[in-house]
Amino acid sequence: MSMTADSRNETHAVGVSLDGLRFAIFSTRNMVFLVAVLAMNYTLMRPSPVDMLFIGSFLITLIHMTLFKKQQVTRRAIMLVLLLLAWVVSYSLASFPHISEEFVAFELLAKTFAISIGVIGAIVSMSWSRRNFETFMKVYIFSCVIASILGTIGFLTQMELLTWDGRAKGLIDDPNMYGSFLIPAVVFCAYFLSRGRDSKVLLSGALVIVLLGILLSFSRIAVVASLFCLFAYIFFHNRGHPKRLLLIVGGLFVTGIVLFVFASLTSAEFTAKLMDRLTFAKSYDLGEEGRYHRYLLVLPMIAQNPIGIGVLQLEKIFPEPIHNIWLSSFVNYGWGGGIAYVTIAVGSVVVSLRNYRRTKNELAIVLLISLVGIIFCSTLHEGEHWRHSWLFYGLVWGFNAFNPGMSAKPVAARQAVASQRPPPPRTRVATAARPNG
Repeated sequence: MSMTADSRNETHAVGVSLDGLRFAIFSTRNMVFLVAVLAMNYTLMRPSPVDMLFIGSFLITLIHMTLFKKQQVTRRAIMLVLLLLAWVVSYSLASFPHISEEFVAFELLAKTFAISIGVIGAIVSMSWSRRNFETFMKVYIFSCVIASILGTIGFLTQMELLTWDGRAKGLIDDPNMYGSFLIPAVVFCAYFLSRGRDSKVLLSGALVIVLLGILLSFSRIAVVASLFCLFAYIFFHNRGHPKRLLLIVGGLFVTGIVLFVFASLTSAEFTAKLMDRLTFAKSYDLGEEGRYHRYLLVLPMIAQNPIGIGVLQLEKIFPEPIHNIWLSSFVNYGWGGGIAYVTIAVGSVVVSLRNYRRTKNELAIVLLISLVGIIFCSTLHEGEHWRHSWLFYGLVWGFNAFNPGMSAKPVAARQAVASQRPPPPRTRVATAARPNG
């Protein structure tokens, strides 16, 4: 008896130790991943330290999965990996004939590092609960506040490191990427403000800072996309409360006017830059070699080059890249690359709607709206290198409706539905057979 008791105690001790190890690895992985999210507001290097952090979180995830047998790779994560792999194969095949040219190999390497964040985001987040997602959202807001403050300081001082053509960009490559990076933080702030559990003063301040950063980027599509995403979430969340909806919209309208007046009074550059950018088409958008005309010129090229022309080849034909991720995927990476990207983008919408239908959890819609805002921006720019774009693809496809806390449906309601279901056929047969026995 004593040996049996000792064996049980030993087994129990081992079990506790293993659980503690699993928790430690899980927490360490999340910490490394969130530090990488904080570091995303610095993109002036490729490959960057942020890439190493994301890869580190992926390696720790592999260790966690070997210790936690119940954690399996979800089918959606596998599907995203296959779609991203198809995109990688497509741009590799198209670019292979030009691999000896200068910068081509480096460009392929940079794309691969960026796309890997989509894979890592899916693999990491498929084990997340609602609380883990909300922690990520808070860290992302903090990262964007840092980026926005840097961009605002850069605009006010016209520091070359933090601006491009007089437009705020912080430590991010360009104002358009910078503006698109800030959009999810706007939606996240609205999400937490609607919950009322966190400090409204801090969240409102963060929202104002991020909106100011987007405004000072003078990215036309980023401004429009951020407003669209903000109002989309507000309308979704308050769809059953029209009076509250009107009050919120009115408050945001007043906030917008205050931001505009503040920026105008603070910097004389603001009004001049705003009037310069306040147009549907700039000079580089129009003309024979303008952005919009290039869209028409590449259509025959897509039909004639099913394999694609490869990276950095379109710049030999046009003075600038195509600045449209949809057309860029087709003309640069071939039909395979174009179809793969369209499938990823459209599939993300389908996956998000199914996640919400299954869980009634607003997180699914928040992630979708954030991703849509980024896609809007990449429609007028080349978003292949945007780490945050691939990150949100990964989060959408990694969202696991079966993890604890992901379902927002009341437990009592689920139990009531379950109690109203008819018994399984085997039970009915057994019940009917008893009298004859």
